[in-house]
Amino acid sequence: MIGHGCKPLARRSAIVLGLASSACGGGEAASRRTVFDPSIQGTNVVAVGSVALERPVPAVDVAASRASEPLVGMSVLNDAVRFSRPGRWMIRDASNEAGHEYIRYVSPRAYSFAIYALSDAPTDSWRDVLQRYEVDVAAAGAKIVGQRVATATSSNQGRAYTIERKVETVRSRSREVILRGDRSVVLVQIVTQEDSLSRIGDELLEVLKRLEVR
Repeated sequence: MIGHGCKPLARRSAIVLGLASSACGGGEAASRRTVFDPSIQGTNVVAVGSVALERPVPAVDVAASRASEPLVGMSVLNDAVRFSRPGRWMIRDASNEAGHEYIRYVSPRAYSFAIYALSDAPTDSWRDVLQRYEVDVAAAGAKIVGQRVATATSSNQGRAYTIERKVETVRSRSREVILRGDRSVVLVQIVTQEDSLSRIGDELLEVLKRLEVR
């Protein structure tokens, strides 16, 4: 593993499209924004266990379902994001550096799931946010396979991308979703070495549909 405006009734299908299909802001410099590139991190990577990277939010715990194991409610990125994640996910790495906040998990089902704070302002236009992101992807040597798929969680609007990257000799494919809240803009990234997320799509849907960017 390498680490790397929808109507309410359309939200579930929109998220599935962002996951399963292979075609599926601000004026900051690129060096401040490429934290989502697996080969580029912030300078202050946190030793897991040294600080509180998560804060439990029992109100959003979810019992086991046919789609996933029990989910535990968590607040991350200094309470910028609340979501429900599988209990067996492990934190791989994280950063609490201002402008480079992120947290990345690994799943025993062989994929990684990360949430990165972006430097875009929530008031920036979608056009500007997406253009900056696409420039950063190209600058990192990655390839956009599918782009700008309208999607949503229960609380936020988003745009989904499919990205191919090659780190050393290993190729990976990721689904990357930019989500905006009232105070923050984040990138959610799911990385796998499989061409499709169909094997893990049901579990990821359970996570994404409950994710709230504040």
